[in-house]
Amino acid sequence: MKLRTLLVGAVAGLVLTACGGGSSPEDTTKSFAQALADGNCDKAMEMAVDNAKETVQGSIDAGCEKYDTDIKKVSCETEGETATCTCEETRTGMDMTFNYDLKQVDGAWKVSAYQKDMGLDLGGEEGAE
Repeated sequence: MKLRTLLVGAVAGLVLTACGGGSSPEDTTKSFAQALADGNCDKAMEMAVDNAKETVQGSIDAGCEKYDTDIKKVSCETEGETATCTCEETRTGMDMTFNYDLKQVDGAWKVSAYQKDMGLDLGGEEGAE
């Protein structure tokens, strides 16, 4: 009987994770980025809210093409029910960094916005006269 209860709990946990949003901002960011790479925009849409939904819809409108990626590292800073994550990937031999904003919705982490880090520092005082 205990084994049956354990199995039911494990399956329920997997179902909740697979239905969008993860148990941590890092898990959600990885799952979201991988869903886009796999060409699974429907899954990415389930993990998106706000501006991220619009961006995913743009990918859907463009055909939601699959691409190769190797997610190297995800690091997040969490403050209450929001998080900012950086995802380092290698795509077709090029290293890229993407920034993700996440928030908790009904207890699950969702991506609210994301964009490629262009490496521009526009706020510096250095060189100002």
